Amino acid sequence: MLALDYQLRRSKRRKTVEIQVRPEGVRVLAPEHISQRWIDNFVASRRIWIETRHAELQRQLKLIEAHQADVRAASTVLYRGTVYPLQVEPDADQSKVCFSGGVVTVAVSRRVRKSTQEACRQLLEAWLRQQAAGVFNEKVAEWSACMALFPASIKVKSFRRKWGCCDSRAEVRFNWLLIMAPDEVIDYVVIHELAHLKHMNHSAEFWSLVSRYCPDYKRWQNWLKQQGAMLTLP
Repeated sequence: MLALDYQLRRSKRRKTVEIQVRPEGVRVLAPEHISQRWIDNFVASRRIWIETRHAELQRQLKLIEAHQADVRAASTVLYRGTVYPLQVEPDADQSKVCFSGGVVTVAVSRRVRKSTQEACRQLLEAWLRQQAAGVFNEKVAEWSACMALFPASIKVKSFRRKWGCCDSRAEVRFNWLLIMAPDEVIDYVVIHELAHLKHMNHSAEFWSLVSRYCPDYKRWQNWLKQQGAMLTLP
């Protein structure tokens, strides 16, 4: 059996070994005191998981490429689980985004020196981030009241590999790309992160709490695994 190629990064501060599978290859993070032989054996023992994860990443990349091609060809935008027509108005008096009558309209000011495509993408992202902030504040307020769990703060940010997080300071953060997902998915992620205010783990008690407020959470969890790659701008 051929050995798996990987990039190794050691750190004095790290206490555990972590394998990261990325589109560009496999990266292993390890403490300085762990021997090369032990790391090689550990990576070899995780070969099936690594290959499975790599295949899933490739599938997601193809899905992203196909989705972006469809969006560019059809001039559409995904918003809260629905695909809407996207209308671009160049040479406008001012730049703005409007959502009316089931159509998202992006007006690009004639004073903008960037290409219309680049300006349109930036305006659309800024608008979606703004919508995400409003929606997540509403959803958190709604579910906090139901669950009697209240975060110290709510933020909408960019994440490369997660949809949300909750830290020990009771701050909850959400990936702005979720504004493209159906509301049921948004609800699930909000409930998931609020549940971490009581259980800072993924124990049986944690999932029991999640299922109390989102009985079909596995459906939306699986939706994110299968369809999450489509939550992107072209």
